[in-house]
Amino acid sequence: MVRTRTFDPATALTQVVDLFSSKGYSETSMEDIVRATGVSRYGLYGTFGNKRELFEQALDRYADGMGKQSFLRLLEPDASLDHIRAIFAERAEIMCFQEENKGCLFIHTAMQLAPQDEDLRAVLQKFMKRMGKAFSVGLESAQARGEVRADIDVNAAGELLTSTMFGLAILGRVGFPRETLDGIVENTLTALQ
Repeated sequence: MVRTRTFDPATALTQVVDLFSSKGYSETSMEDIVRATGVSRYGLYGTFGNKRELFEQALDRYADGMGKQSFLRLLEPDASLDHIRAIFAERAEIMCFQEENKGCLFIHTAMQLAPQDEDLRAVLQKFMKRMGKAFSVGLESAQARGEVRADIDVNAAGELLTSTMFGLAILGRVGFPRETLDGIVENTLTALQ
């Protein structure tokens, strides 16, 4: 007789993303995951595989949820600096939300696992390249409207904005106030105008 699933995998995966974001991969045990989700080890293994496979699925979910719709907005022809500014504001709000000690799952992964794990390095690089490309496309649209200086290399500027985004995640994690993060964003965007 086949057992039916008694939990929602999407909800469980969201809880796992939050747990890995808060504690990182190395500091999260399967027991932590069982406690956070309320799902038995058997249920977790049967649905997601082992801890590593679960982590990779959580990383994919995190990437999808990291302002995906906002970044897709940058691919539209009328994208502007205000759209880029809104992405940073959205991320800063999440980074500085003090009720939960969430970190950036990508930062945790980059620091803990990527140095020894070529596969995860490739996942992170792919995501960062996609983010940089989206910023570049948005900057190109803003440049065509005169919002960004004509002499700016939009590809290099897209990489700069990606680096800034991840730098802000670190600053937010160590407790820098929202005003500091907002100031960094404004100074960065002003330099492109």
